[in-house]
Parts: sequence; structure tokens; C-alpha cells
Amino acid sequence: MDEDNVVDINMKDAPACGRCFMLVARYAPQVDAPTGTYHRECFEAWYFGRFGRRPRLYADGSRHLYQVRDKAA
Repeated sequence: MDEDNVVDINMKDAPACGRCFMLVARYAPQVDAPTGTYHRECFEAWYFGRFGRRPRLYADGSRHLYQVRDKAA
């Protein structure tokens, strides 16, 4: 692999996902829940496993950050 094509990305302020503990990229679909920040896929899988239905999420002014609408989560 060419070292010239590698792009350095600063992930210093990136939060870790509360389910898989991997860093959540800045423009990746993410859920901002009262309990922390999650990848959208991780949060939906956890929510569906617990409640048997998909969570009600709404976009918070951007196309990659979602908020939880249900009080149960």
C-alpha cells in the first residue's frame, strides 16, 4: 500500500459507541441517546432485541445525528 495515499484523520474527540465500544465517526449515522452515543445500527439492534420493534428516531437538524423519541430508551 502506498504511504502517499493514506489520509490522517484526527479522531481525538470522537465518542465511543456504548454497545460495540468502537469510535463513532463524525459523519457516520449515530444516535444521541440519554445513555450515550451509539452507531445507529448498534442502537437499532439493541432496541429491537429488547422491545421487539424498531426505535422511533428523528433527525436533529443534520442527516447523520438522530435523537430518540421514545421515553423507554
